[in-house]
Amino acid sequence: MFSEQQERAIDACYAAVATPELWPEALDELASSLGATAAMFYPKDFNQDLIRIPSSTRNNRLLEEYVGGQWYENDYRAMRGWPLLSKQKVIIEHDLATDDERRKLPDYNDLYLKWGFPGYAAIGFSVDGASWCLPLLRAKKEGFFTREEAVSLSALSPHLRRMVKLSSQFGLSRGRSSLEAFDRTGQAAVLISPNRQVGQMNAKAEALLERNTEALFVRKGYLCAHHPRSNNALQVLIASATSRRLSNAESVEALPVYVARLDRHPIVVEAASLPSLVRTMSSTAQAVLLLTDPEDRGKPKLDHLAAGFGLTPAEVKLCKELESGASLFEAADALGIVRETARHRLKSIFAKTDTHRQSELMLLLSRLS
Repeated sequence: MFSEQQERAIDACYAAVATPELWPEALDELASSLGATAAMFYPKDFNQDLIRIPSSTRNNRLLEEYVGGQWYENDYRAMRGWPLLSKQKVIIEHDLATDDERRKLPDYNDLYLKWGFPGYAAIGFSVDGASWCLPLLRAKKEGFFTREEAVSLSALSPHLRRMVKLSSQFGLSRGRSSLEAFDRTGQAAVLISPNRQVGQMNAKAEALLERNTEALFVRKGYLCAHHPRSNNALQVLIASATSRRLSNAESVEALPVYVARLDRHPIVVEAASLPSLVRTMSSTAQAVLLLTDPEDRGKPKLDHLAAGFGLTPAEVKLCKELESGASLFEAADALGIVRETARHRLKSIFAKTDTHRQSELMLLLSRLS
């Protein structure tokens, strides 16, 4: 049913489900196998966040203008295409407009022709009741899709549905894994979805919110602060962390927000984007908020480190010396061990904590304080 090239492209897309960073190249390969230049996933209800959905690299500039210029609001391909896709699996450009109409359509001439994509087809499918499609764009040299090609394209629909379904499941799994990692270190963490709502939170965060209802609360799915100025700063922080302008290689860099409490030290809220999830479809996590109550002493941070990462008592002792400001050799002398043993213990600590140098390890310790 599929050519050898198409089979390889489909396999590449399934691999991208588990490794979202591979989506652009996988979709390039899929488009090429179908005689097209570009391809992307397109959900019917994308809430202006289309820039996060997997797309081939050759579609990037068109997609940026499509979203930035709000072409999606009156795009004839979308407005005429979705009703047709409810009745047939594949639509092509000639299903949407006549040659005479295309000469006058602003989006066709000022957007699609501008970027060199006159040819178009879309493969429709449904995931958990939500409508999706895979638009394919052809350059002028590739011509238009024919109705015979549309029939063969329909065979891809079940694969596309499974890819999106699996990506959603992987997104949920990654979100849970992120929370479990913070659980191990005793850090209160809240996962924020692309629409800025609370996706999940760990037990530490739930307990913190329960103890501080006068400071932080969840309203209609959104994390809010009672104090107006604190709430304004919190919403700006969340918006920054979930900004669609962040690329895969970027993460948010913002000052912490201090949520005011009556007659008590404020709660500290920090944010970090989750680049590995940026291209994961239907993900519940776009960013993570780290909540810290400075009055919550809890266990000593090195106890957290030992319990969470499986450090031995000897490795914890070395961490204590390094945290006090000692060099590795000074720590070895203080502990009465040879320098080579200290080196081996530090390498083991790096491996267990997923750090690579002493400064990263000290940063991790400061986060646990």
